[in-house]
Amino acid sequence: MTTKWTMRTIIYLVLLLLLTSCWNSRELNSVSIVSGIGIDKVPDKDEYRITFQVINPTAMATTIGASTGQAPITIFSTNDQTIFGALRKTSKRATRQLFFAHTQLLVIGESMAKSGINDIFDLFERSHELRLNTAVLVSRGSDAESVLKTLLQMENLPGSGMVKKTTNSARVWGESRLASVFELINDISGNGEIVISGAKVIGDPEVGKKKSDLEQTDPETFITMSGLALFKNGKLTYWLDDAEARGTLWVQNKIKETSINIDSDDKEKAIAINIFRSNTIIKVEIVDGLPVLHVSIREQGSINEMKAYVDLSKRDEINKLEQEIEKETKNEVMQALQAAQRMKSDIFNFGNELKRTDPKAWETVEKDWANLFAQGELDVRVKANIHTTGMRLNPYLPKTE
Repeated sequence: MTTKWTMRTIIYLVLLLLLTSCWNSRELNSVSIVSGIGIDKVPDKDEYRITFQVINPTAMATTIGASTGQAPITIFSTNDQTIFGALRKTSKRATRQLFFAHTQLLVIGESMAKSGINDIFDLFERSHELRLNTAVLVSRGSDAESVLKTLLQMENLPGSGMVKKTTNSARVWGESRLASVFELINDISGNGEIVISGAKVIGDPEVGKKKSDLEQTDPETFITMSGLALFKNGKLTYWLDDAEARGTLWVQNKIKETSINIDSDDKEKAIAINIFRSNTIIKVEIVDGLPVLHVSIREQGSINEMKAYVDLSKRDEINKLEQEIEKETKNEVMQALQAAQRMKSDIFNFGNELKRTDPKAWETVEKDWANLFAQGELDVRVKANIHTTGMRLNPYLPKTE
């Protein structure tokens, strides 16, 4: 009898489990999928302006070759004293509840970045709706709303398109980095000093939001990656550009691939080198009360283009080119380090490295680290290796006597 009762109870429990469903499930036709979020500071007011880039399902559902004439996205913008309040206030305009499970991009307006971004990350950490793996960019020279409104060539969804653009720029050129909310929170928790890639609207933002602009082979308005925003204590204080930007990512060991133009014996910037592998190690030591900042870089590259004659069959000539690569890399790294020292901003985490390797030494310099970092001696060493000369050895150019 007991066995029969036990079996019956087990069967009932199994049936109950099979009859359950997701308690918080939502039907797709009842939600609006948010692909991008923009956060701006309202001038002269203690308010935020929050912009939501929402996928337009009607436009996305069209078959190949067909068109509804509608833009692939819809934009909702709302002002409020808190970011979360603006998020909820959007329900007054939207016909569906905003759904953030597929949000790929967070754009921070330049004015918002200058006033401070810690509140933004506080919201992302507390909210169960927002994703910590959302990519982050800073709009340069405009508000975040303009970036999210601008349509992109060859991309239906500008939010995911901007993530692809940043990833491609970081992988191929090396002056951008794709950082998530989670990564930036960890960096801020370390020393509060971070860098975030910038995005800049080129042209008229009012034109860029119109679908007709994309119907041209060369749209009037587009978005380009533009420098690295340097943050100190949660606030944007400086823009790193060109050599400073790439040098920063070199020190941070975030260069995946890039291109360097180097000099030949008789011509400037005559040879293009593709750097396809790079590794950076940083070390810190305290000497006579001041830090010595060591940066060691090893890189491999290939010759991609030559506009001057160099006899690549000779090892001595290859050595000269490798020395030019080392010289150019060191120059960019020095520019980045010196820019950070001018801003007294340890974006490279030398302080954390010292704390990890020599806790006692760190205790003696921790309170005045910003000033000591700015006075630190720089020791940059680069070792380059040309792995291949490409599909041919010597260039077509004749040797000049």
